[in-house]
Amino acid sequence: MFFLTPRYLKHAKLLHKGVTRFINYKRDILPPAKLEEITALRTSLEQAMRARDKKRLSELNDEINKACEKALPHAEHSEIGENVEVFFVAIVIALGIRSYIAQPFKIPTGSMQPTLYGIVAEHTKEDTTPGFLQQCKDFVTGRSYVNVVASHTGRIREKDPLTEHGFMGFFMHCRLHYEDGESQWIWAPMAQLTTVKHNLGLFQYTGAAPEESNMYTPDNSGRYFEGSLAGREVTKGQLLARGTIDTGDHVLVNKFAYNFRRPVRGEVFVFTTKNIEEIGVPAEQGSQHYIKRLAGVPGDELSVESPLLKINGKVAEEPGFKRVMTGTREHPKDGYKGYGPAASVGGRYDHVLLRSGQYFAMGDNSYNSSDGRRWGVVPERNLVGPALFCYFPIGRNWGLIR
Repeated sequence: MFFLTPRYLKHAKLLHKGVTRFINYKRDILPPAKLEEITALRTSLEQAMRARDKKRLSELNDEINKACEKALPHAEHSEIGENVEVFFVAIVIALGIRSYIAQPFKIPTGSMQPTLYGIVAEHTKEDTTPGFLQQCKDFVTGRSYVNVVASHTGRIREKDPLTEHGFMGFFMHCRLHYEDGESQWIWAPMAQLTTVKHNLGLFQYTGAAPEESNMYTPDNSGRYFEGSLAGREVTKGQLLARGTIDTGDHVLVNKFAYNFRRPVRGEVFVFTTKNIEEIGVPAEQGSQHYIKRLAGVPGDELSVESPLLKINGKVAEEPGFKRVMTGTREHPKDGYKGYGPAASVGGRYDHVLLRSGQYFAMGDNSYNSSDGRRWGVVPERNLVGPALFCYFPIGRNWGLIR
């Protein structure tokens, strides 16, 4: 009977069952010599069990365990492998946080100044690049220096002479391409290299009216046609771009909040441009993210009576609106100029009544903000979340966003 079976025989039967399973599962990957060795040990185990040889069964227990452990090659311990694994796990977690909880954004334009700054570039005639330590200090506060010369003599290629690159909207820079296949990096965003307003002196632009310059052919928006640089001859060592760039504010947006509360009038928020046809974002660029101040929620009636913004017949009372209305265009206060009429930004929405699911966005830099006065309402499905915190650069607007 089983309960009268000696303990050493019970252990032997379990060992026999285990080694049989090992042989069956690993037969196709075991080296022939190892398979033969383990099979022979199992046969010896069966013989010792029939003979009830306690001493031999104890010896076979150790021999079989060692043989099975050494039968298969063990993966060597790799610190690099472990670090790579940890790195990818961290990436997955970060992407999860970015998609559902908090997402970083970089302010590209000045539509929310001075509450939030976009990228500001300034051309300088002389090289003002300081020493390494000062550059490190300036980097923390958001300033970088551009001083680029041609890497060799040649002509700029005709198609796409400048291409812009970056990582998820950050660290934007351009690559200048030559007809002979050569190229060089310019560590500045394309807009700061190719617009009239923020030109860094690409190709030694001297400040002449764009239509008088033989180096550029600007379109109506102020951005130079990409083909305008094609075929231009440059000489090795020739100055291409020079100046300073103050980076746009980097902010964290709470993508979780609107799942649990309604948007609050007066807060700074982010939304997508999808389904807002009058914004005019080209289809090939897909949906973009805009950041503005939430001026109106469903049911509100808004009107702009410069420099005031009125909501439901009364002057807006929220702190953000009050700051904007402290100044006027002629007499700004702390950078705020009040609210401008829709015509000042080429719009037509000076008076709006918001229906269910409609929101209205306005920039704090009202006279230089393409916002709801120009393209209308923001559908509820476009809302991303309120802006929480400006984490870079240090200084200026660092801290909670109000």
